[in-house]
Amino acid sequence: MDQQPRRLTRKELLRRNKKIAKRRQMRLTLIAVALTAFLVYITGIYGASLAYLGDFVSTGMVYMQFGDGFPKEIENQTYRQSERMGSSLCVLDGDSLSFYSPTADKVYDYYHSMNNPVISASGKRVAIYNANDTSIKILNAHNVLFSQEMSGDIIHASLSADNHLAVTTKSQSYNGEVKVFDSQMKEMFTWLNAKSFPVQSFLSPKATRLAVSCVLTVDGKLNSHIYVIDTQTGEEKIMLENSGDVALGIEFIKEDTLIVFYTDKAKAISLADGTVKGQYEYGGRDLTAYDIRNGQIVMAVGDYDGLSDTELVVTDLSFGKLFSITTEQAVTDVAFSSQRIFALGDEKILQYSLKGEFAGETAAKSNVKNIIDYNGCIVINGDSLEKLEKADVKQN
Repeated sequence: MDQQPRRLTRKELLRRNKKIAKRRQMRLTLIAVALTAFLVYITGIYGASLAYLGDFVSTGMVYMQFGDGFPKEIENQTYRQSERMGSSLCVLDGDSLSFYSPTADKVYDYYHSMNNPVISASGKRVAIYNANDTSIKILNAHNVLFSQEMSGDIIHASLSADNHLAVTTKSQSYNGEVKVFDSQMKEMFTWLNAKSFPVQSFLSPKATRLAVSCVLTVDGKLNSHIYVIDTQTGEEKIMLENSGDVALGIEFIKEDTLIVFYTDKAKAISLADGTVKGQYEYGGRDLTAYDIRNGQIVMAVGDYDGLSDTELVVTDLSFGKLFSITTEQAVTDVAFSSQRIFALGDEKILQYSLKGEFAGETAAKSNVKNIIDYNGCIVINGDSLEKLEKADVKQN
């Protein structure tokens, strides 16, 4: 009599399925590499395509690397920063820059050996640099693509959506300078400033415009100058001056509109002529966080000391107010994700619909660092990555 095959246990079945998934993943990765290499070969544009080939394959491999999902335990004792990089989640600490897939598989660890690391992510790449030092590197989710030593200490760096890079540095002869590089890390031009001190620089999505935020002191008060420069010619087009105030953040809305978050107000500025298309004043309170997504802006307006409630203000891209929500606790971070507004409070993470309806809350861990829109809303804790499920609005 033939012996019946033994039935697999749950653990054995899981182990077998993981092996099958890994083999399938390797086959798909090899197919993607082969097809992309063939396309590069028949086009004949080898040099310009190599980095893009790496980006394409890296993005595909991230999607194909299967983890066990969230929550994900991590070893992160010195958290610094986290950003979304296309299909990857980047988490930076004092020792390494880690990349995770949408199913929480750790794709790559880059050990940076930097004393004061900072990252700036775009669609498929991330720049990591040592603040107040000269080293900067460009990575995708599997490799270091470029490495560059600047002539002066780096103050700030940012990548555009099409992988151009702007680096703000100190200068021996000027108050500061900004170098702009194309996607192959070839220098396009250098912008110098002798009137004020450059502190941040940002490129528009297609890298046709560069906005440089500068500060200077007038009668003992800090003032803000923002220069908008044509990247094709290096010519200054507009200078935006704001007396008695400093720019906290700058965001390009396409190529023709700049959103500037100052210490006392936010403005939407047309780059055609520098006119203000709309603004929102914080009413004497502090801007503690903001996010922009799908034609809406959410601002958390409260107090830096975290001792009072916060008003969540939602506007359109010209700062026309849509609605506001008053929370019962101080909010330190906000994110648009999964058709929800998530707000990180000192004890709870709150959820609201895009119409301002309360949807739910989750207890915040004592070691929570921030929240980020990545395949749904991800909570970055000191020891874990957790995914917040979208809550349904409760009907009265």
